[in-house]
Amino acid sequence: MSLSQRYKIFYLLLYIFISCGVVLSIRPPYILSIGIVLLFPSLINFFWLRHARARVFMFSLVSAIIFAPPVELAARLANAWDVQSVFPRMFGLVPLENMLFAFLNFLWALSFYEYFIDKDHMQRSVSKYFKFLVGLYVIFAGVIFSLYFYDPTTISLQYMVLAVIILFIPAVLIFWHKPLLIKKTLIPTLFFALVFFVYEIVSLLVGSWWWPGEYVFPITLLGHVFPIDDIIIWYFVSTPVLIGGYEFFIDDDK
Repeated sequence: MSLSQRYKIFYLLLYIFISCGVVLSIRPPYILSIGIVLLFPSLINFFWLRHARARVFMFSLVSAIIFAPPVELAARLANAWDVQSVFPRMFGLVPLENMLFAFLNFLWALSFYEYFIDKDHMQRSVSKYFKFLVGLYVIFAGVIFSLYFYDPTTISLQYMVLAVIILFIPAVLIFWHKPLLIKKTLIPTLFFALVFFVYEIVSLLVGSWWWPGEYVFPITLLGHVFPIDDIIIWYFVSTPVLIGGYEFFIDDDK
């Protein structure tokens, strides 16, 4: 990693701290806090890319449109997390704000990975496996939505159980297939763990989101429920799985 790239990482983190300070001061609605904190660094990192923009954007958009809604639906039925909403919710449950959050989460994490770690390499076309990912997403969404209309209680899964299905099992398969990829995910995982922690604490304090359910390792932090489950799942598992899935299904699997 070049010196200029290290400076850019520093500036990205500096922006996160400043923007979270702004959110803590003015206490905007959740949708605006997403824009204040995540929109600018996601877009600036995305436009630093030269060759990988199309595949990063495609993977992020498809994942946000097909994969994120059923995950949110299952999470809300389990009362795993909730957020402040100003828009009508899908099925009266799924907050549309989290669709934007999911898209920016995917877009920034993959842009960061491509620019700082994977060298933003030239690639003539997306992987032939991408269509299989779309198929898996469609099957997953079809199962979740079908079960919801049949009996919503069948997908009311505890947070950790949901994570095992959508993250831990894919993590084992991905990194068993390509164990050397783990090393390439370390810096992005640590970077976004810090970003997530700072933004999440601020969001808890201003009431943008909260944790109303039952967890394996709940603690109380600053007067709010804060599950250690979230640190394990979101901070340290979701980013490696996202990068691993991106590498296998749309990038060059290297």
